[in-house]
Amino acid sequence: MNKFKKIILITLSMFLILLNINKVMAAKGEPTQYINTVFAVNLCGPGSSLTSCVNPVLLGATTSGTTMNLSDIDPGATAATMGNTSAAVVGTTYSFAQVVISRAMTLTGTVGSCVTKSGADFNIDSPSAVGGANSGTAVSQVVGIPTGANMDSNMIGTTSTNGINGTDNSSGNGNIADAENNVKFRFALSKPFTHKAGKLPTFTIAFDLSEAIEFSDNCTDSVTPGPPVVTASFSN
Repeated sequence: MNKFKKIILITLSMFLILLNINKVMAAKGEPTQYINTVFAVNLCGPGSSLTSCVNPVLLGATTSGTTMNLSDIDPGATAATMGNTSAAVVGTTYSFAQVVISRAMTLTGTVGSCVTKSGADFNIDSPSAVGGANSGTAVSQVVGIPTGANMDSNMIGTTSTNGINGTDNSSGNGNIADAENNVKFRFALSKPFTHKAGKLPTFTIAFDLSEAIEFSDNCTDSVTPGPPVVTASFSN
């Protein structure tokens, strides 16, 4: 497996989106462990964009979430399954999709002298930034998105677990509040998908995890999930 570029295909039904945090970071790399919880997968109806998921269709959801460890999966393997595409409306064309994920995830990683460390886990009930260490051996660490305007406009903090219920951040896209344990993450499909009667296509998501962990320049101020390259498409 290429150490610097890991592509994981996750079919249908499931996938995970890493988060693009708007912080000044100096060190990026591929984590050896990447675990997150996905609560729901939605298709976004006509009129949707990266900033709005209109009339979301629920493809699958679990109230407790589906936990995935992408680092344990071989390239091309399936990470998890969750629901199916039968809920898509026949004859409707979809160009965007959305996932609801936890704002907290578990990473292990080393980038230069920066390492994840024990005893400094992100607390989802008191969501402030956590830092790594500038020496030693990397160990498993819970990291996450601190409260504030810390995300790009295709993300928003939410209390929802299925992309339909709950409430989104009152300040709008890019923001997350203390009480919002989850994040809605919207993304464009590789090409528009029109659901046809009698067809149950596979929804495939590809992730490049080569820069999926980021440290501050001194390693200790912050460690966060890094933005991946994400490709999403349907096939029959």
